[in-house]
Amino acid sequence: MGRILVEMDGKEREVEIKGRSIRVDRLLELLDIYPETAVVVKDGKLLCDDERLSDGDRVKVVVATSKG
Repeated sequence: MGRILVEMDGKEREVEIKGRSIRVDRLLELLDIYPETAVVVKDGKLLCDDERLSDGDRVKVVVATSKG
């Protein structure tokens, strides 16, 4: 088991993952976020949906909102 530290909306939370790594799109699913509506940033770098996060990683999730 592993953990990813996620910052979202100015708050931090830990997400438990099975195994030692997880794909970005799967992390978003665990957070109940459609992958097409959010971006994930790690160390200032925008991540693609198929990139993997490892136990102990810290990421920021930014969800796009429409005011349209």
